[in-house]
Amino acid sequence: MLSGIARFAMHGRWQAAITIILLSFAALMLPPLNYLASGIIMLATLRMGVKEGMTMIISGMVVLTLIAGFLLRQPYIAGIFFLSSWLPVLVATLVLSYTGSLASSLLATCGLGCCMILGTHLLLSDPAMWWQQLLIPLMEILGQQSSWQFDETQIQRLILSYQGVMTGLIAAGLSLNVMLGLFLGRSWQATVFNMGDFSTEFCQLRLGNHAALMMIIVMAVSLSPLKDNSILLVDCLPVMLTVFTLQGLAVVHAVVKRQHKHKLWLMAVYILLIVILPQMVVLLATLGVLEQWMNFRKYPSK
Repeated sequence: MLSGIARFAMHGRWQAAITIILLSFAALMLPPLNYLASGIIMLATLRMGVKEGMTMIISGMVVLTLIAGFLLRQPYIAGIFFLSSWLPVLVATLVLSYTGSLASSLLATCGLGCCMILGTHLLLSDPAMWWQQLLIPLMEILGQQSSWQFDETQIQRLILSYQGVMTGLIAAGLSLNVMLGLFLGRSWQATVFNMGDFSTEFCQLRLGNHAALMMIIVMAVSLSPLKDNSILLVDCLPVMLTVFTLQGLAVVHAVVKRQHKHKLWLMAVYILLIVILPQMVVLLATLGVLEQWMNFRKYPSK
């Protein structure tokens, strides 16, 4: 089914634009569909060229603005998709197209996420307070639900615990959308058009020592007493954890493939990633950092 979506989108500029619009609009109700839209943007730009990719996105934005304005009376939705998803995917795709390196495009996406955090700090004098003002009404609405289990004191604690990390978490979520779009588009390129083997490319992913050193520095600052005076770096941590978690998953895939392990090992990792997300993110990101020097993927099969 997914390959069929990719084949339809590749019939021309307007087919690609329509596919992106429909998937993005449907993502308002089912957010994961935005990953598919990002994958189509990436695949179409690689296949049709940069100029066609930009034309496709602009055409899609105009049409989505009209649809969102007519049906929802909220035409700005198209601008949100353009700035938060379509444009970053296009930039990351351009990096991939010119460098031929999946790692470079992922690091560029990480850089875009950090730039978004920097922009937020430049625009808002106190991002944590801004998020608090947004979270309070949301929590009040949730508190009115019969299934809501938290009292007012617990709600206040939730707000205080999240307001300081929301900037980093949102940037990480947007970066993940771009990264998964890159993976999906690259996978479609390999399967639909026989352009290489994405599985092998993913297993060989290496972000490099410099990125790993930066990750170590940001992690160290975030765990030290300096964190209160280094809010910008602390906010960048979730974005860097995201990209190195993907690096860790690449290592796991490579080891399972090289050691001829059963695919149940991979299933177990992904299930744990869902069940205990924070702990697995830290574990996989640590594995991804250590891989830059330990080279676990080179261990011989038994």
